[in-house]
Amino acid sequence: MKNLILLGLLIFGLVLVQFAQGQTVDDIISKHIDAMGGRQKIITLSSALMSGTFTAMGATSPINITTTKKHMIGSRIDIDADGVNNYQVITPKNGWIFTPIQGDKAPRPLADDQVKALQVQLDLHGPFINHREKGIKIEMAGKDSVDGALCYKLKVTSPNTNVTVYFINSQSDLIVKTSTKMFQFGKLEDVETTYSDYKQNEDGYWFAYTNVGPRGATHHEKITTNVAVDEKIFKVN
Repeated sequence: MKNLILLGLLIFGLVLVQFAQGQTVDDIISKHIDAMGGRQKIITLSSALMSGTFTAMGATSPINITTTKKHMIGSRIDIDADGVNNYQVITPKNGWIFTPIQGDKAPRPLADDQVKALQVQLDLHGPFINHREKGIKIEMAGKDSVDGALCYKLKVTSPNTNVTVYFINSQSDLIVKTSTKMFQFGKLEDVETTYSDYKQNEDGYWFAYTNVGPRGATHHEKITTNVAVDEKIFKVN
């Protein structure tokens, strides 16, 4: 009887070891891609138009926000604050911001480090699709807990040396948090963003409809995909 118990414990231990060893970077990436609809679906995404609200930290009321993205071409965020349009544009080459609500008289360029950190938004397919072909390095960075749920941490280094750690829920296989090193308010910080309210839009693409960062919370009320986008909106005069 004693030998049977020891044998059972040994087998149980081996199963745990195999389970732990089995969660490789490729396994985690594969499960995440499947959770987001699969590779063949994801690579058909060419553009996205997101409309919703943004609530700044400490603010009591939200403001309207529209985000327009075209895969690897540009990303533009328009914020309507008290009837005044403010915007931020990111392209593969540069980034600009125009906030007349804060006194801007003309668009001003973003710092290089900010541009690098924000350029990941241009890849609508995400860093995990064809990452080797894109020159993206992905490493296991351990595990952590987010809101009580176990998450795998993947360290993603882009060719431009931008580094972001992705927290992927071990049960849902969805990204629930990212941590990116970038300049905030004049100093280098780890900027964390959380993602929630995942659901499919009318075209069957999965998105996190809510994300919360250091400056506030964004909630997308509607996301339409593969729409025609005039690339002129990404050019700053």
